[in-house]
Amino acid sequence: MRRLPLSVGAVAGLALVLLLPGQAAAGPVDRGEGDQEGPAGGRDGQTIHAEAVVFDESANGRGDSAGPLTSTSTSWSPPPCWYAPTWTPEQLRAHAEEFWDPASQPAGHGQSALGWMWDHYDEGNPYTGFNEEEAGNGMWWGPVENENHPDIMERLSCSEIPFWVETGDVPDVENALSPEVLAELAYERLRVPGTSVELSPADLDGQVVNLATWAWSDGGDFAPVSVTARLESWGIWATTTARPVSLRLDPGTGDAVSHPASGECAIGADGAVGSPFDPSRAEDDPPCGVTYLRATPAGETYPLTASITWEIGWEGSDGSGDVLPDAVFETTYDVEVQEIQAIVR
Repeated sequence: MRRLPLSVGAVAGLALVLLLPGQAAAGPVDRGEGDQEGPAGGRDGQTIHAEAVVFDESANGRGDSAGPLTSTSTSWSPPPCWYAPTWTPEQLRAHAEEFWDPASQPAGHGQSALGWMWDHYDEGNPYTGFNEEEAGNGMWWGPVENENHPDIMERLSCSEIPFWVETGDVPDVENALSPEVLAELAYERLRVPGTSVELSPADLDGQVVNLATWAWSDGGDFAPVSVTARLESWGIWATTTARPVSLRLDPGTGDAVSHPASGECAIGADGAVGSPFDPSRAEDDPPCGVTYLRATPAGETYPLTASITWEIGWEGSDGSGDVLPDAVFETTYDVEVQEIQAIVR
């Protein structure tokens, strides 16, 4: 028997009555390398653990300078919560027998809600015996909070009551684990290397008014990174990949000229940006760089920001795939600019 979930709708607070004090939980985030996961599922005291999403981060960025991406979209973020396999029929019945006692509630809504629960899951409307006849062929799915999401109210927004899903099926329920949702969770795990570029003059305190500062990075410094997220018992996965596409230099002051004028320096197929400084071209505009027009006041600096834009795409186990919002990772350098009358290179 397979049923789509019923919304709590008019039965206010039904999901909380059902899940507390056994709210499904996700494991702590582990930022290490290789396969990472939270609890494998089951029960620890009064905490019910949904099946953990497993993350393969072997192709992720690493090192002391690596950090998380910031989405360029203000209207998108990884899911604040999701639905995952949580209970076998036997486990959900045991949970119900421990916590769903209508007699423990004062007359009124609490008793009615719990009575509705027993009718819904045990007495044939629509399920009988918590779907025990389907044991081994599926799981009851429940909500899991994304502990990385900053908005605690959003983390509680997955309010569907537990619903039955046959093994291998992907439920048509918003935020239920699917290749697309797994891709969004993998996005959250992406780490990229720090934005490191060569400058000429090489010293950050050696920039000179009206003398172009060349910026470049050798091939291979910027390469794609990826994370794969899996729901192993369901055989579904998604790999989310970030590819660097451009470097933007923000000189940190309006008294400067960017090269090119847009400030966007393309990243080549080999991961290279710009061109190394060539003394024979000292009078030319660099393919990537800035020219400061005013010296920094004594004891002050300009915040030269180098930010990489990364294009994000994903592919899933069912052949699906799409793009996710671009992201940026930036590094800021404190630059001192001097005014020198005669310059020799």
